[in-house]
Amino acid sequence: MRNAVFFISSLVLLVGLSACLNPFAPEEGGVAGDLWDSQLSAGGMLRNFQTAYMMRDSIRYADLIAEEFVFQFFDANEERYDQWFRDTELRATGAILRSFDQLDLRWGPFPASIDTFSQPDTTIEFTINFTLTAGDFSPIAGFARFQLRAGNDSRFRIVQWRDDY
Repeated sequence: MRNAVFFISSLVLLVGLSACLNPFAPEEGGVAGDLWDSQLSAGGMLRNFQTAYMMRDSIRYADLIAEEFVFQFFDANEERYDQWFRDTELRATGAILRSFDQLDLRWGPFPASIDTFSQPDTTIEFTINFTLTAGDFSPIAGFARFQLRAGNDSRFRIVQWRDDY
């Protein structure tokens, strides 16, 4: 009887310890935590934008877009600028992220003043060049004019984005 109790106790202890030592579970602050920037600066927001595209992460992308977001683009058919708002932006980008197995977004160099800009309650506006490669399609290159603002949580989000080709 004593052997059975010892065996069962040892088995319960072994199972309990092995559940705590899952070799496939990443440690907190490990590799997954290093993919994302704090977003407390304009540069951090741009790096998270790039990572969200490359990882095809629509949830993280949605966190980059302010509630009052406006996207402006040139409609070649109508020969004028048009715009859409946050809901349409999230649907459109979600479709892009789901449609391609591989997305590669590259920003042109941005000055240190943009990279480190972290002043709360201030809107920063700048233009940056980008190259987006989606699957086997030829790269798309252009300029994005952003207006960013830090919210109540001090994290920068895009308030306005205008595509300029």
